Amino acid sequence: MANNNSGKFFLKGKKAVSEIEQFEELIRKNPEDDRAYVRLAELYARAGRETKAIETYEKVAVIFEKKGFLNKAKAVLKQALLLNPEHGKINVLLADYDKQSGLVKDAAMRYNTAVNYYVKIGNKMAAINILRKMLELYPGNVNLSVKLANMLVAEGMNHDAEKVLLPIAESLKNSDKVNEYVSVLKLLYTATGSDSEIGRTLVNFYLKKGSYSNALIVLQKLVVDNPDTIEFLEKLAFVFEKLGETQKLIAIYKQIAVVYTKHKNYAERDEMYRKILELDPDDREALLILNENAKLRDIISDKINTSGDVAAEGQQDFVIDVAAAKPHKPSVKSAVKEARSFLTYKLFDKAVEKIKSTEGWESSDDAYDVLIEAFIEEGKVEEAGGLLISLIDLKVSEGKTGEARDLLGDAEEMLGSSDARIIARKSQLTLQGSDFSDPEAGVDGGVFSGIPNLEKDEKPEENAPAAAETTEDAEPKDVPPHSDETAEPPQERLDELEFYITIEDFVSATELLEELLESFPNSAFLKDIRAAIPENKGE
Repeated sequence: MANNNSGKFFLKGKKAVSEIEQFEELIRKNPEDDRAYVRLAELYARAGRETKAIETYEKVAVIFEKKGFLNKAKAVLKQALLLNPEHGKINVLLADYDKQSGLVKDAAMRYNTAVNYYVKIGNKMAAINILRKMLELYPGNVNLSVKLANMLVAEGMNHDAEKVLLPIAESLKNSDKVNEYVSVLKLLYTATGSDSEIGRTLVNFYLKKGSYSNALIVLQKLVVDNPDTIEFLEKLAFVFEKLGETQKLIAIYKQIAVVYTKHKNYAERDEMYRKILELDPDDREALLILNENAKLRDIISDKINTSGDVAAEGQQDFVIDVAAAKPHKPSVKSAVKEARSFLTYKLFDKAVEKIKSTEGWESSDDAYDVLIEAFIEEGKVEEAGGLLISLIDLKVSEGKTGEARDLLGDAEEMLGSSDARIIARKSQLTLQGSDFSDPEAGVDGGVFSGIPNLEKDEKPEENAPAAAETTEDAEPKDVPPHSDETAEPPQERLDELEFYITIEDFVSATELLEELLESFPNSAFLKDIRAAIPENKGE
């Protein structure tokens, strides 16, 4: 029985192959024989040759369509889809025929299937062209327009995206569809290369809704692109005030004051510095500026009015008060704090100027850090490397050879091992000997305060506990921003995630979500978002 069955299957196989050859020959003789095409496609399908079957169904569909038999053309294409329901080309062809027949919903469904298919295989241009067809069916559709524009932006076709979005934005401008309008503006802002007018509109919407974090994202870009525009700076100051970011608010007030100074609007400038003094009465820069304009006299007068008797003793107290009120040169610590605020807004020149105009910055690690970061951000690697060399020399002069060696590795990576300065410092550190104990490690784990302990000559114990772990006065070491596994991501990343979800770009949303989950694995919020994103919409 087994042999007989095998023989039957073998014979059937031989018959199928011979029929395929027969109908292939018929088609060669008569390329317009639609019945031969249909039969050949069926034979291919039975033989498991799916690709050939679908190609043949497609050819006969075109023949039927040319002969005016549109329903027959659609029927054979549906047979092809039974073999591969997601096939992009067949779905598009069938959708085109449905469109001719007035079956708009059926056509849209087929087009959408084809879009997902081409996105899945990475053919973004094919997906873009099909989305254009869909917009012909539903002109002005917000979701389709945003989806198409998002793909165009991803492919660098910003001008095309702008043409799609502008009429949509105009139609939504005075409607009650605020969320849709904001979604379109977000994408249009990117497509136009951060157009300031669109950015201004976005910011106004966010401020009106009280969405200060979203407003902050756009304002930071606007201020970087338009650093002297008072309107953007004032709105950024307003946002920082609402968010309780006092130091950043002060930095923006100072930037506004700089702009007023450029335009010789000294009254407005002084008003900014008065606001700074309300936030920080000891701000040296504000005190100094207002003193130059005779404004500090009011502050001193307040002390005079409360000083009591004007007797000799009282006079002495008054002199002390005036001396105390007299503005001092800004400390390196306060200059570093302000400079870091400038770095946040990519005002690198301001950060450098702030540090270098402060007396004694050459002895501050933090000041060097700010300058090096600013130069690196500006692409001035040589200047950054030179500062790093100076910092190494500072460490050596302080006897901190261990830190100097660590910094030397960074400098070598930046300047190259063949740099003469690197070679010289390597030799210098080698001559220091093999004992690289850090003088900051105090006796019995204590922290070196900067004043040598003259009463004790004992050397630090080799197994003494780490100083930073046992001394309250020691500054805490930098903690990685994501060391707390229960922490939530920063708001700006969540805003970015919300943006992708709003425009239904689930591919980008999923990629960003997975990235955030790696850094914040225990975030309940992120897990809820992942559960909410449709599994198949990423395609």
